[in-house]
Amino acid sequence: MMSQENNRQTVANEEAKHAWVYLFNLGFYILPMVLFPYSIAEIVWLSLAMLVFVGLYFYGFSLPPHRMFWPVVGMFVIACAVTPWNPGSVALFSYVGFFIGFAYRWPYALTGVLGLIGTLAVFQWSVGTHWDLFFHYGSVIVITVAIFGRIERLRQRHAAAERRSAEEIERLATSVERERIARDLHDILGHTLSSIVLKSDLAQAHLGKQQYDAAAEHLQELSEIARHSLSQVRQSVSGYKHSGLTLELKRLQQRLHDAGFRTEILGKPPQLDATRETALVLAITELVTNVIRHSSGQICTIHFDESNDLYRIQVTDDGHPTQVESGNGLVGVRQRIHAFGGSVDVSTARGCAVALQLPKLATSNIYGATP
Repeated sequence: MMSQENNRQTVANEEAKHAWVYLFNLGFYILPMVLFPYSIAEIVWLSLAMLVFVGLYFYGFSLPPHRMFWPVVGMFVIACAVTPWNPGSVALFSYVGFFIGFAYRWPYALTGVLGLIGTLAVFQWSVGTHWDLFFHYGSVIVITVAIFGRIERLRQRHAAAERRSAEEIERLATSVERERIARDLHDILGHTLSSIVLKSDLAQAHLGKQQYDAAAEHLQELSEIARHSLSQVRQSVSGYKHSGLTLELKRLQQRLHDAGFRTEILGKPPQLDATRETALVLAITELVTNVIRHSSGQICTIHFDESNDLYRIQVTDDGHPTQVESGNGLVGVRQRIHAFGGSVDVSTARGCAVALQLPKLATSNIYGATP
């Protein structure tokens, strides 16, 4: 609510700056005061009326359309009051026409403009003015400026719609970015922390057997994993950066080996653009982490295959799962792959097999493609 109020205030300030531009029309009001032989008192009276009129003009400009009625009435009264002395009041009537065209819907605006023209006619042929063409010029000016008022209202509505659209896009982009960071942190830290726990257990086991060199080696690897994880967390706020699918597969193979799994990588990894490769790296990382955490098997296979229009990647282990629950990790994998028009299938017929399919032609959801 505060943001919307600030936006409205900003728009009002910008429109107030533009409001000065429209005052050039007061030249029609000031010119007779210079050319005609008015007395000092009349000039003072006409000048004060103009100043009050300008005050009402800016006050009306600062209000929302539904609250402009009384300032417009005040402007109309001043225009009528000065007309018997100064036919340049057609300029004042034109401002009234502007606000009527700006503030009201077509039926009311049309009625108001016709009322103004009728007022000009009364002054021309009943009350009297000092200008024979008062009605003719006044009618043209009032109608023209009223149309400008309507156009200005439509312009502001269009600008407001564009601002709302931009704000909505920004809000959605922020939401997508937060989801991306959350998925990245879950996938990166889940895998890394599992590796840290595994290395710690191995180091502790070697220490218990007084195998200090082996324990020191695992502790050194643990330190490297922690530093690598810290770097990945820092990078996640601006987009996850990796070393390429091939190198990441070697790292995952080493993690699986450390966890006691024999790993087979079959087929040729696909050549993808950076965005889809990142999504695939994080998806496979999460699946490997799940194998290390939950599988009771001893073999993990990562198989790459492709057809004319699809890349297929399958991560399989020889455990004995009864069912696979879709936790945050698997949900994140589905979101990443679905964002590019792919699919994810899980099977527990022989061990646990998760099959990913990505179309070769890059397709993405505008709000979901960010990995």
